[in-house]
Amino acid sequence: ASTDITNISGVQLLPWESSFGAVVFQVRFSDVLGSFQMFDNVIGEVALPLSKLARGPGVEGWFRLLPVGTKDTVPGQSSVDDVMSMGNPPPVAEAEKVDTNEGVLHRADFPELFVKFKFSARAITKEMASSSDNETCKVICEEIVRNASTSKESNISMIGSSISTLNSVRSLGGNLQNQISYVVDTIERVRNAFNFSNPQVTTFILICLIILWRILASIPTRVVILLAGVGQFGATFYNEFIPRSTPKILREASDDDDTQPPRGNLFENLFLSLPTDEDLRRTYFWESCRLGEREREKFAISKRKSRLDKLWKARWHDVIKIKEGKTSSESPIKKSWSWEPIFALIEGHRFIWWRSEKHFDTGESPLGQIFFAGHSGLAGLSPLDLREFATEEIPFIVSVFGRGLKEQQKISLLVGSADAKESLEDAVLSASTDAKSD
Repeated sequence: ASTDITNISGVQLLPWESSFGAVVFQVRFSDVLGSFQMFDNVIGEVALPLSKLARGPGVEGWFRLLPVGTKDTVPGQSSVDDVMSMGNPPPVAEAEKVDTNEGVLHRADFPELFVKFKFSARAITKEMASSSDNETCKVICEEIVRNASTSKESNISMIGSSISTLNSVRSLGGNLQNQISYVVDTIERVRNAFNFSNPQVTTFILICLIILWRILASIPTRVVILLAGVGQFGATFYNEFIPRSTPKILREASDDDDTQPPRGNLFENLFLSLPTDEDLRRTYFWESCRLGEREREKFAISKRKSRLDKLWKARWHDVIKIKEGKTSSESPIKKSWSWEPIFALIEGHRFIWWRSEKHFDTGESPLGQIFFAGHSGLAGLSPLDLREFATEEIPFIVSVFGRGLKEQQKISLLVGSADAKESLEDAVLSASTDAKSD
């Protein structure tokens, strides 16, 4: 633009001689690694400032390819006369000087680009500029700004692009693995359909095959195909065009709810119910774990019974519940006690209890014990106990008192049945009576 340009559409145009822009020629190469973002496929670029291009008729000659982002312009090995209106070339750098036997300085070899460029600025006035020209200028300016911002945002570092590539490869590998797993699972289900991995499904398939063989052996194949096609056509026609009477309640429910329940495919569900090898492996693993746990439990019960009979010589033992007070401060409306499970036994003249059978098996110290000595034995329920306990719990509650570790102690026990209550009462009476006899 020239100096007589005035304000066009609110934008003040400056002369080209004061422009900070440049015409950039970038040289790239194409190979396999250059297609990835992490590898730079640019050999170099030549930048021609617009401020210098506007002062002369044009440029023609060789120019050195400099790194990307450079703002300098270095002429090539051609003569200075080939470069027009670009000023004097810069002096030869020390790195480019090479001493020879004749003492002559030679310029080092660098990649160069031959450029022939002519720039002409046409003077535009308000009368010459049309509305289409103004709109075109605005679109070009917006596109330049958008490209500049996009190129800045897409300048991905080496690490960032590498991580992005690894994530893409991992995602692709995961999808491929899922597809292969689906194919393998399908093959395993087809194989397990005939080896009685699921006896019900295998039996059903064999019965269907026998019926199909019988039908194909007695009826011509063309008749079977014809009947199958007619049956499929008839079923579709019946579902689409023949109204079916539905109960009033179902009609009202369908009117209120537009969503239809999903309809599964019978044969697809039957096929998906077949186990794969991985399903069988997991099933056998957990089944073996449960079997081993049952065997360990049986061994623990046998060992415990042997200890109780031969070592402790217990009169009675069972898992019951004991009334324990709560240590946490809670609302007075709530109960200040609760039933807690324990494992208890009567050995000699003592009633001893542990938190669980496991604590007894591992030899831990008991939670408490009562000695049936002196005034001891069974106790009745007090009016306070009758008010605290539930009506359905009272028939199964046994109160035992005797000498505790520090003082006289009374405990309330909850058993599971009337027979268990009778057995516990007989054992307590026997232990307390023998103590008094002694």
